Amino acid sequence: MSDRIPTLADVCCAIAEGKIPSSSDGSMYLVNARELRRYLNQLRPLPVVRQSSTPLANSSEWATPTKTSLAIGR
Repeated sequence: MSDRIPTLADVCCAIAEGKIPSSSDGSMYLVNARELRRYLNQLRPLPVVRQSSTPLANSSEWATPTKTSLAIGR
């Protein structure tokens, strides 16, 4: 596919065509977030990162890694 941004219609068609696994709960479709993400990543793959062949200067000056946490409330 091209680099265009997928629309809600694209997602609905993918669900109807069985490209995104889903289940029906009356008038709603239930879609797993991982399956939706997998489908969207197929449309727009992540960019390729190339490493430089030259050594990095002053790598000792980099900040030390930190732990990040995310709290989501209901």
